[in-house]
Amino acid sequence: MSNEKVTRLNKQAYVVGLKQTLKALKNHNVSQLIIGEDVNVHLLARVLSFANQNNVPITFFESQKALGEHVGINVKATVVALLK
Repeated sequence: MSNEKVTRLNKQAYVVGLKQTLKALKNHNVSQLIIGEDVNVHLLARVLSFANQNNVPITFFESQKALGEHVGINVKATVVALLK
């Protein structure tokens, strides 16, 4: 995972987006997932499968737009993975 893709939120390292989240899940480097409530579940099939296999807790955020704003980006965020 490239360093420029990993950012910090309240001293917690995280990555944003499906591709970066899948990479982190494959490396067993995720402590929690945050998903926008208005996400199309079909987009998250692989992410949810990995999370379920590795017992990663999942929290839902009010919307993709609100999640994106919360992590400081000006676009919608489908998923945010908090890193170990």
